[in-house]
This record gives sequence, structure tokens and C-alpha cells, in this order.
Amino acid sequence: MTTLKTTASRSRILKRLPLLSLASALFLATPCAMAQSEAASGSSVADAPEVPEGTTGSPVTFRYLRLAGSTFHPVSTSGTYGYSGYGCIHPTAPGTPIFHHKLLLPEGSLVKYVRLYFRNTSAANAPLAFFTTYDTIGGYNEHVVVSGNNVGGYGSALSAEMNYFVDHYAEPINIAVNLGSVSDGSVQFCGVRVAYYEAGSLPPEIFKDGFE
Repeated sequence: MTTLKTTASRSRILKRLPLLSLASALFLATPCAMAQSEAASGSSVADAPEVPEGTTGSPVTFRYLRLAGSTFHPVSTSGTYGYSGYGCIHPTAPGTPIFHHKLLLPEGSLVKYVRLYFRNTSAANAPLAFFTTYDTIGGYNEHVVVSGNNVGGYGSALSAEMNYFVDHYAEPINIAVNLGSVSDGSVQFCGVRVAYYEAGSLPPEIFKDGFE
């Protein structure tokens, strides 16, 4: 009787061995899966948008809006311009150097920077970009001006730091660009990039001095 019980016990143990092996494999695989998950989450932080030097707040919540130069229109209806390639434009007749584009950002966003992209080989002219708001009764406010100097080719220029809260109900926003007096293509406008914080992700230090 004792021999029969021992044989039955060994049989039950042998039947359970595959299940025990599977459980051990799952247990050992769990740390590997966690390590892979941590590595994936770390890569998303490393790929976060670049924050301009000197800004405050977390780079994870920083947002950008890009507008190519080819999406802008001349302020004057008689203005003429040519496409330079790579999203860049240039005036083709004297007296039509100003182009503009409305800027639509989420309501309540905090605008921090404007970056101007251009190509300039002119010694006498420099492209200028203006972040401008209007009160719709004849008044306007140029909050920041970005100047692109002669770099002998393609370049970009960053504005000073801003702290402008978007309120489309009170004042519409416009980006205006002045390319100077040349129309030979030596000054080209390639676009702008607006850096801002969304209303729901403003860094706490923005409000450390109140709302003034």
C-alpha cells in the first residue's frame, strides 16, 4: 500500500512540472518587461520638444505652432511675390514687402517666443517679424519684433521672451513680416515658429507673482 501511494504522488508531481515551469518563466520575464516599459517611457521624455534657452517651466508641456512663409499673403491686394522654394517667398515688385497671417492658438495659452526663419544675402535689408494684436477700433500693439540679419544664406532668429495670454475675444493676433525694399529674391521669408504653453499645462512658476 505504501508503494502505491508513493507512485501516485510521483505521478501528480510529474503532471505539475509543466505548470511550475511556466510559472517560473513568467516570473523571470516580468522584470524584463518592466525594464522595457521603463526604457520606453524614458525615450518619450528624451524626445520632448526643445525649449528655447532661458525659458521657464517644464519642456514636456511646451508646444509649437509653425507657419511656412508660403502660407502668408501680401497686405496689399496689388502686392506680388514669388515662391523661392522650401516654403520661402519673396516680393517681386517694389513697395510690396509686407506679408501677414492670422495666428490661431488655444484660448488662454501663454505665448513665450517667436522664431523667424529666413534667407538673407542682402547687405542693406533684414527681414522683420512682428507679433501684433488689434483692438478692432483702430489700435494695435506690437508685442515683440524679431530681426533676421544677413547670414549669407538660410538662418533663424529668436525673439525676446514674451508673457502674452491669448484672448481672441478681446484682440485678434496677427504675424506680420516686412522684407524691406528689395525685390530680387535676396531677402526671403521662410516661416515662423511660435512657442507657447497651453492653458491647461502652465508651469506653476508663471503665477508665483500673481496675475499682474
